[in-house]
Amino acid sequence: MKKSSIVQAVHAVGISLILVTGQVEAAPAPGTATIQQLQKEVDELNRELDRLKGATSPDAGNQAMQRHWGMMQDHMRSTGQMPGMSAGGCANWQMMDPSLMGPGMMGPGMMGSGMAGCPMMGHGMGSGMMGSGMMGWAMPPGMTPDVYQKQMTEHMQTMRSQMTAIAAETDPTKRQALIRDHYNTMYQHMQTMRGMGWMWAPNAAASLPDAGSKGGKLVASYCSQCHAPPSPALHTRKEWSEVTTRMRAHIGDQGKSAGTGVKIPSAEELDTITTYLGEHARQ
Repeated sequence: MKKSSIVQAVHAVGISLILVTGQVEAAPAPGTATIQQLQKEVDELNRELDRLKGATSPDAGNQAMQRHWGMMQDHMRSTGQMPGMSAGGCANWQMMDPSLMGPGMMGPGMMGSGMAGCPMMGHGMGSGMMGSGMMGWAMPPGMTPDVYQKQMTEHMQTMRSQMTAIAAETDPTKRQALIRDHYNTMYQHMQTMRGMGWMWAPNAAASLPDAGSKGGKLVASYCSQCHAPPSPALHTRKEWSEVTTRMRAHIGDQGKSAGTGVKIPSAEELDTITTYLGEHARQ
């Protein structure tokens, strides 16, 4: 994981804690022109997927796949930066992913009302280039054009249906809720393709090894604040030690801030979490 001047990603419990201060006034709901722009982006994504389907060589298929992957992230960024989309508290943590935020959007007061103290996802932050040249998520390892096309075809069908519903909705509040759903659906699908589907696994806490132990209970308590707790098998013992070391340093920097709205483990609890994760880590 790389460090940013703005955020230090902490992967130990699947979250990075960004303690944001300051608030801004709620922005107006997106208007017709903005919705039309989003629809145009979805149409362009469909055309690029058609190019992938019609690719006549492996190189052409790989190029179309990479373009589509970057364009998807550009569309997510456009959607996440729309007026009013940052509000909603920790329930909308997907919209705070640092790899999809534009320059200057991470400072105090930039998140909108209700976002102070919410966790920020740092998975894969800065690992690849998006269509616009911004840092984003790299293509999932081993992904082939054929597999990508099959997965994205179903996802694009959902996106088209969502955009139809968004365009037809006239109530500003309901329209904004539909746009949030559009973003969250894209985020979850893209992260799942990257191997991060565990974040939405049902009953994940109950499936933790030795779930009734102190370490298991702590992981379930702290990690489930915004998503499913991660399986210890995601990392080796050494990797978990490095991850929780980064988390410890980050908590030391940020843990004294007020109004976080997120439970932060004590040093003793973090030791217990580290031991638990190491004992059940991937061999």
